[in-house]
This record gives sequence, structure tokens and C-alpha cells, in this order.
Amino acid sequence: MTTYFDQAAANWDDKPARIELLTAVAETIFRQVQPTSYMDVLDYGCGTGLISFFLAPHVATVTAADSSEGMLDVLRRKIDQSGLRTIRPVLLDLERDAAPDARYDLIVAHMVMHHVADTACMLRNFHALLWPGGTLCISDLDTEPGVFHDPQAIGTVHHHGFDRQELRGLMEQAGFGDLQDTTAHVVRKPVADGGLRDFPVFLMTGRR
Repeated sequence: MTTYFDQAAANWDDKPARIELLTAVAETIFRQVQPTSYMDVLDYGCGTGLISFFLAPHVATVTAADSSEGMLDVLRRKIDQSGLRTIRPVLLDLERDAAPDARYDLIVAHMVMHHVADTACMLRNFHALLWPGGTLCISDLDTEPGVFHDPQAIGTVHHHGFDRQELRGLMEQAGFGDLQDTTAHVVRKPVADGGLRDFPVFLMTGRR
């Protein structure tokens, strides 16, 4: 998986549809969670830091964690160019690595969970990393028939989206409460049969 994302990193920010999705999700996070200046945030699976840069001016710190060194290299360059020092890039894969000692007020996982093999285990990890009262935000695809991702990315995918009710159940089992979900955006893109297909992307939030 890391090799694909390392190779894709240099041009990751060049797709307008990706920026459009990111913007819609970030705006939905602001409406649902209302980040504040005291919050320490974990942006897990941060990629090139698109979500991190949206959040950073409004919170205390952002730990931008990813398993791809290539993505983090791009993020570091963007931080240097921006002069924004409240974003801290970290190489981290919670499927393999020990969880950090830090605790967070907000964890964001944007279009990450379909790349995670064991959803329940990752949710437990997130729960342990939050302060009591902290919030988890997951944005991801509704269940789709396996046609959203480009062929070169399909090897990184463990879930073709999620049934929201099933994901809510897993979040409850992990200890989250006050669960809410909403459709943040609909991605319209061409698929292999030559047609266009709509892919709803939800934002689900839960509180520790």
C-alpha cells in the first residue's frame, strides 16, 4: 500500500475533484464539531495534509500522521512553504505500530477506513487515543460495488465503502456514543463501463 501512495504523492493535490471532496468534508466537520483553539488534533492518514491545513488555523496543534513517507515529504515541503508550524508530520501506521502516548481532543480519518483491514481494531485504537469527551470524525464512502478506485489503487482497498448502520454498530462496540452521520458530498466520476456514477461520501462522528 505504501508504495502506491509514495508514488502518487507528488501529484496528489492536482485533482480538482479531490480538493472539492476535501473542502466539502472539512466544511462539514466545522459544522458538526466546531473545532476550537484549545484542541489537539490527530489527522490520521493525512496524506499531503489537505485536512490538516484546513484545521490548523483554528486549533492548537495538528499531528498529521501517515504510513507513507512520500506523502509526508510533500506535507513537509508544504509546511516549509506556508510557515505554519502547528502541524507536526509523523510516520505512523496504527495497524502495525504501537500507539503514541499522546491524547487528542479530535481525531479525523478522511477516506482512510476503507484502506484499513480491521475496522473494529482501528476504532478501538482511536477511542484509546482520545481524551474523555473527545470526538472522532470518519469520512468515507457509502457501500459501492468496487468501481470507485482506479485499478492501480485497488490493491490498497479492504472495503468498498461502508454500510452506515454497520459502522455505527462497530463504533458503539468500541465505546463511542452520541453518534451522528450525514452525507458530506457526492463524488461523480467515470467508471470502467464508460458511464458516470455517483458515490456519496458520509461524515460520521462519535464522542468518547
